Amino acid sequence: MRRPQKLLFALAVTALTTVSSSLWAAGFENIIVSTDKDADTTQNSFTADTPKIFVSAELTDEVPSGSKVNVAWIAIDTGGVAPANYKIDEVNLDITSGINQVNSDISKPNNGWPVGTYKVEFSVNGKPMESAGFTIK
Repeated sequence: MRRPQKLLFALAVTALTTVSSSLWAAGFENIIVSTDKDADTTQNSFTADTPKIFVSAELTDEVPSGSKVNVAWIAIDTGGVAPANYKIDEVNLDITSGINQVNSDISKPNNGWPVGTYKVEFSVNGKPMESAGFTIK
């Protein structure tokens, strides 16, 4: 390929990758992580004695009826208390017609939440689609 054609090809691949990455992350919007089940705004951090953490997310048209949604609670880094990227808990949901929101919650461990970074990861039919991070301080 000549140099201009290589550049155009590279730009086309980059554009296609960007578009497909954006589509890949679609499926969930208005993700809210909070201490309140019915919260309107998300929280970025919680204390070690937080009794329960809730997450909710609206489904978009990219998650059709018949899909299997997994909501996983993951400890990314707790300073060695748990292994890195440790899956604490998960819930599997079957999406049926009329469902436009998913909800999950997790309760405080007996010894309190280890200080660190965490995320809630949303997957559709086994493919990770979106995540929301938070910290325990």
